[in-house]
Amino acid sequence: MEGKEHSISLKKAKAKGKTDIKKANRAIKDIRAYFQKHHRGKELVIAKEVNEEIWKHSNNIASRIVVQAIEKEGKVRVYLKDSEELKAEKEKAKKEAAKKAQPKDTSKKEPAEKAAAAEEKKPEEKEKAAKAKKEVADKSAEGKA
Repeated sequence: MEGKEHSISLKKAKAKGKTDIKKANRAIKDIRAYFQKHHRGKELVIAKEVNEEIWKHSNNIASRIVVQAIEKEGKVRVYLKDSEELKAEKEKAKKEAAKKAQPKDTSKKEPAEKAAAAEEKKPEEKEKAAKAKKEVADKSAEGKA
């Protein structure tokens, strides 16, 4: 699950004479426009870290931002390059891939194998089973007498 790195220009958001709020909103709009152009028809999800980075520097917006986009299930997810969210997403994808790669044990055990597995019970379980059998036998013997 490797994503593609994108360097997005935010020069329009740096325009002088605008308030910080307008600069940050313009930067987010520029990111959305960039990905709508390059990933047509896909739903866009911008990570929280990207949004926080833009708003943290809203008074002095950088002229470029480097992000990584990952396409998955018809959605494009945008993360900061080398962010914690991106690392977590990659770990999650690795676990899912490993889970899918493991072959499932679909073979049925034969009766002989079942008997061998039953014999491997712990000694405590064997004692409990023997006591239970004895009690059942005693009760049935009392009922007959």
